[in-house]
Amino acid sequence: MKTLIVGNGGRESSIATKLAEDSEVYAIMGHANPTIVDYVNSSGGKYIIGDYNSPELVARFAEENEIGLAFISSDNPLEAGVVDKLLKAGINAVGPTRKGAEIEWNKLFAMELMQDVLPEATPKFWVAHDENELDPIFDEAKKEGVEVVVKPQGLTGGKGVKVMGKHLNGYDEAKRYAAEVLGKKIGKSDCVLIVEKLEGIEFTIMALTDGKTVVYPPATYDYPFRFEGDVGPGTGGMGCFNDKEKQLPFMAKSDFEKSKRIINRVINELDSRGRGFNGVLNTGLFLTKEGLKFMEFNARFGDPECMNIMSVLDTPLVDVLEAIRTKSLSRQNVQFKKKASVVKYLVAPEYALSKGSPRTFRMDAGKIGENGISIFFSSAIREGDHFTTVGTSRTVALAATDDDIVSASARVDNAIDRYVSGSLEYRRDIGSQEELERLRKMGKLLRSSD
Repeated sequence: MKTLIVGNGGRESSIATKLAEDSEVYAIMGHANPTIVDYVNSSGGKYIIGDYNSPELVARFAEENEIGLAFISSDNPLEAGVVDKLLKAGINAVGPTRKGAEIEWNKLFAMELMQDVLPEATPKFWVAHDENELDPIFDEAKKEGVEVVVKPQGLTGGKGVKVMGKHLNGYDEAKRYAAEVLGKKIGKSDCVLIVEKLEGIEFTIMALTDGKTVVYPPATYDYPFRFEGDVGPGTGGMGCFNDKEKQLPFMAKSDFEKSKRIINRVINELDSRGRGFNGVLNTGLFLTKEGLKFMEFNARFGDPECMNIMSVLDTPLVDVLEAIRTKSLSRQNVQFKKKASVVKYLVAPEYALSKGSPRTFRMDAGKIGENGISIFFSSAIREGDHFTTVGTSRTVALAATDDDIVSASARVDNAIDRYVSGSLEYRRDIGSQEELERLRKMGKLLRSSD
């Protein structure tokens, strides 16, 4: 079968790696991602460099190459209606239509849907369409002692959301940022959400669905802040881990089961509203003293979370996607290895801080692979015997599986120390023993208050 992916991030690299096991991989990228290029070539496929957010370009490329199945799992192409265009052209595609993907690109829609379906799991929120509406909102939040998160309504690549206490020093600064979102139309929207700040531990579940049946991979824990100790600006995610069990070390098994019930209700609600949703419903939840609380939805695999799931997926990805497309998904035909996995992104020192200039670095890919470590390039290209960063996003991720999180984390650190040279930086604390002990203690405290 000929399969198609669009995009050039680490997420798409890991998808290409899995699809190449059982299909000819075709790709449309914004730059020549070395991982995707290698797997396209080794599988006998083809790639082009172009605007992968263009429905017309994607559909034309798919038709010209007689693509059997396209998997769209990137936010901007979904918002642009790439799936809609492919289906209209008669190309089999997995991923929500634009109408289904609205659960991600319209945060107000997502909050209102959750309020309808599960008000007890929905944080308090306000919406402002005009700067004049901000004063009463922030006066009310301050009066109630509710710290807030300021969220542009639309897509910002994980970098537009700012949190009081982390990025915003007090209500006045939060209000100024909300005004900036409105004034500059950050997220390309005409409104801004002010949402109750949740206290607890955030985690995500990448639920696979054909619109009716839902299959649950292991939960994942992401590191969205730039520097060790969860300080610095928010990022697209510096790394992530999952455990060999479905739940994370700080969760009880009942927390995972409650999460499944929340997601099932949302999938059913989307189906009842004719939203045409299939693919991946990436659900962000918080474990709090008051129980599980909703944070956000993404209508596709997260990045880096996708790399964790691809690392432990034991069923051919082509088979999973075909089951989703034909609405024959079942818990029996999708299996996951009982392994922990850790992903760590290497980034330029200025990542999330300033634009910077292109940087060169070297990796001994052969030695890294011999040690069972996967390499998933993102914003980098190959130039002779070295690599060069492109753009301002994350550069390359390394992923390892093992019987426990700490061992997987140490394997990634060892590979970086021995086989990567250059000025790239990463978070060594991701999946460390100290981190797990901290999270377990927090989880125990939260559950004892529940």
